[in-house]
Amino acid sequence: MRLGLIGAGAIARRHAQVLSADDEVVVAAVCDVDLARAQELAATLDAQATADWAELVAADLDAVVVCTPPAAHAAPAVAAFEHGLAVYLEKPLARSHADGERIVAGWRDSGVVCAVGYQWRSLEILARAHDALDGAMPGMLVSRSFGPTEPGRGDLGEAGASSWFADRRAGGGILFELGSHDIDLQVALAGPAARVHAAGARGLLALRGRDDRDLDDAVAVLLEYAGGAIGLVAVAWSTSGRAPVYTLDVEAAATALHFDLDPAFRLTGTANGRRLEAAETADPRRTSLERFLAAARSGDPTGVPCSPADALHSLRAAVAAEQAVASGRPVEL
Repeated sequence: MRLGLIGAGAIARRHAQVLSADDEVVVAAVCDVDLARAQELAATLDAQATADWAELVAADLDAVVVCTPPAAHAAPAVAAFEHGLAVYLEKPLARSHADGERIVAGWRDSGVVCAVGYQWRSLEILARAHDALDGAMPGMLVSRSFGPTEPGRGDLGEAGASSWFADRRAGGGILFELGSHDIDLQVALAGPAARVHAAGARGLLALRGRDDRDLDDAVAVLLEYAGGAIGLVAVAWSTSGRAPVYTLDVEAAATALHFDLDPAFRLTGTANGRRLEAAETADPRRTSLERFLAAARSGDPTGVPCSPADALHSLRAAVAAEQAVASGRPVEL
């Protein structure tokens, strides 16, 4: 399989390590608006480098991995669909609901394989949780995401530094970068949200003393799900140095589940009086890509852990949360 990387930043370099370990994959091309950065990564992969993603998707490839900032997802993804290429699209699906709809429409029209990089969807313990719930709707879901952002991007660099994360319009801040993982995992268990409340704060955690950033370092989201569940997502951008905390607790009528989500991945709890304990043996950052590659080889769009249609529900909730933070009022979906 001949594959191209669109974007050559921190997450692309991480994905390149996984792809390089697959004897059936050749990373043939790397694109980045910063040509020097594309050339640097391409040199490690014996690949061609370009600054033009349109040139890359028109090349002799089977698939692309899109690792651009979220606001720049739609154009290369849709172009790749039109060229019949399988696409692994980094999360979130897009920066705006309109772009998300555009991606989903292009994917559906093309019939190609597309996976969105919500890696927790590839966890086997998620399937175990679905089995434990046995069709029951959770009553309450509580997620905590307390930790740093991607260190390789330099998100805390000086104002004007190259990290796209520092531009709220490009990336959406911690709500989209960190919190959307939690929103997506809750959506995977509770279904689409119907109403969203949210509040944000800044300048007390990672951004203490940094009034040059239009970014929050704490966000709290309350989601009312269409099926009746209530979800809480608490996100803190912390540089405390302690181990990050990524957890989800799920309460249902006869089931109580607890997920530990990084660096170890475990599920514990009880289901209908039975004790449940399960541990993940593989890193979801790897298995998410591996399942995409398997689906791309077989041409099966249903073989991915998270499709664009799945991720659109999470994007709608994240966009609504952003609007709720800005307005101070709940947002109906």
